[in-house]
Amino acid sequence: MTNPFLAEPEVLPVRVTENIPVPVKPTLSEAKIVAEKIPSPTHLVLGRELARGAMGHVHPATDTNLLRQVALKRIDKDYATHPFYRDAFIAEAQITGQLEHPNIVPVHELAIDANGIAYFTMKLVQGDAFDAWLRKRPPGIIDRVAGGIEILLKVCDALAYAHHRGVVHRDLKPANIMVGDFGQVYLMDWGLAKLVRSEPASGANALMNAPGAVGTPDYMAPEQARGNPNDADERSDVFGVGALLFEILSGQGPYGPATTSSDVLLKRAAAGEVASIDAACERIGVAKRIRAVAERATRAAPAERYQTIAELQDAMRAFLHGGLHLPRRTFAPGEIIVREGDKGDDAYMIVAGRCRAYRTAAGVEETLAFMEPGDAFGEMALILFEPRAATVVAVDEVTVTVLDQTTMNEGLGLSGWTGALVRALAQRFSDLEHMVRSSGLRRSSSAPLKPA
Repeated sequence: MTNPFLAEPEVLPVRVTENIPVPVKPTLSEAKIVAEKIPSPTHLVLGRELARGAMGHVHPATDTNLLRQVALKRIDKDYATHPFYRDAFIAEAQITGQLEHPNIVPVHELAIDANGIAYFTMKLVQGDAFDAWLRKRPPGIIDRVAGGIEILLKVCDALAYAHHRGVVHRDLKPANIMVGDFGQVYLMDWGLAKLVRSEPASGANALMNAPGAVGTPDYMAPEQARGNPNDADERSDVFGVGALLFEILSGQGPYGPATTSSDVLLKRAAAGEVASIDAACERIGVAKRIRAVAERATRAAPAERYQTIAELQDAMRAFLHGGLHLPRRTFAPGEIIVREGDKGDDAYMIVAGRCRAYRTAAGVEETLAFMEPGDAFGEMALILFEPRAATVVAVDEVTVTVLDQTTMNEGLGLSGWTGALVRALAQRFSDLEHMVRSSGLRRSSSAPLKPA
């Protein structure tokens, strides 16, 4: 189900009436309420339907006592008399209500009205669904990568708490993540969640324990697609977060583009046919380090993934701390980025595109290495205050982050004993490089050394 939020809310100042209830003009007709058997608690005035799913509806509502906006989710009248669906609806509310966490939407109340319609109320989130957030940011741009990972880190916080309480979400997808106007992130829709350390009162008859594929084919783990509910555990959510990361980086899910039919996606999921993240990002230019995180998180075998959400979260956070905040420069194909013999004022890390490092001896260019996203160069000249030892040229259009002397000193602590150690190691490397040069030896283009 699309989640309860207002994409363009009307911002009203806080008001105090010192009297309850406060009169609020209804926007739903009495005929509509009667025909649909819409719950009408005495302290709530419901608005027109915001969203609907397979068996539920969501309405905005005004609490006439507290003067706050809430969301009311109700089971459809045609499902209300079926214990299987009614119990699942109540289970969703009870699970969500017990997961009290800043990144999980709070539930206020759960009840069944005089017509037998179960409903619960929760916070009405103001902002965008994550899928809408992604559509505004094309793959490859820094805001999508850095901002998207920041959002996933908060989703991981919610999941880590849920796993601690014995709950697996099983339906991670952009539409189930809400991004608020003021930085809030909420993991929504726990309707397919499963208890892994306890059992619901209905046991094997509960919806959460029913056999069959569970989740959304684009993002579900292979064990979910195969349909045995007992195979799903915390690592299934690791895959789900990995699938979200896969889409942030490449613009598509791990089983193929969004245009692929659901039947095909489900078959690929059940077979564990995960696409190559490297191939999916080939035309985008995404750092190897974060591609490797997505690749491991979306491995078909649960034992080969990160074993906990915390492990995956640490890997994503480590990447974010690796320099995405630094200024960037873009170079056209064939443009010189650093030139052999020049003074070195900056070091660089490739964000997108490929570079070639070479030196010139007797008028002949000797290729030292080809570099791609995630590789760094120029650090030796920055550490040792020496001229550039090689020229680096852009092969494709190249975007790099730029690291200056001050930032490197602050980041590595080069003003203290750490600096002395780093410079000593760098000097030894430099001395070895000079020995290679003076000996007349040449390195192949596959050599890993990239002095610049």
